[in-house]
Amino acid sequence: MTVKKIIWPLLLCLLLCGCGGGETGSAVQEQYRTVRTAQLEAEVTSHTDTDSRTFTLRCRYDAAGDSVTTVTAPGELAGLSVIVSGEDMTLSCDGLQLPAGASLDICPANCLPYLLRALAEGYVLEQGGETLADTPCLRLTLDTTAPGGNKVLCAVWLDAEGLFPRYAEFSQNEQVVLTAKLLDFTCTTSEG
Repeated sequence: MTVKKIIWPLLLCLLLCGCGGGETGSAVQEQYRTVRTAQLEAEVTSHTDTDSRTFTLRCRYDAAGDSVTTVTAPGELAGLSVIVSGEDMTLSCDGLQLPAGASLDICPANCLPYLLRALAEGYVLEQGGETLADTPCLRLTLDTTAPGGNKVLCAVWLDAEGLFPRYAEFSQNEQVVLTAKLLDFTCTTSEG
């Protein structure tokens, strides 16, 4: 094998697996900046010091307006919705709404809209290729700031072919606080 045949694959690996923003991360962010609306379904697990709880959530995301996240499982919480409007959250159930205050940190209620904003606006710290459940993925680690000012790292695995999210981990203070396994994702975009 000649040196030229070895160098090109190595250069390609460096581009795909390097740290920092890079061209691939920037291209993904450009794509997500054009997302106007999206429908997401995910199994979200909240990890605390004492236990972990898993919820199945559906989210209607609107970049220009409110995002609504609805619990579909567990059954005792099914139908409970949270409306995220900027930094404010409102609980909604059976037509009744209750202001829940400011969304200062990452939580199951706001993590799916937060994921889309992180993909569009976060600072790319790392990027690389990984396989997730036998599917080739692009993994990005994004540095973001929650509305309360706390740093949140968002690691997201995107299907390498369509660049739609498959899995995400949200970390604060070097500890994973939420994971999200995406079950469904569709979106509409504009010419940004």
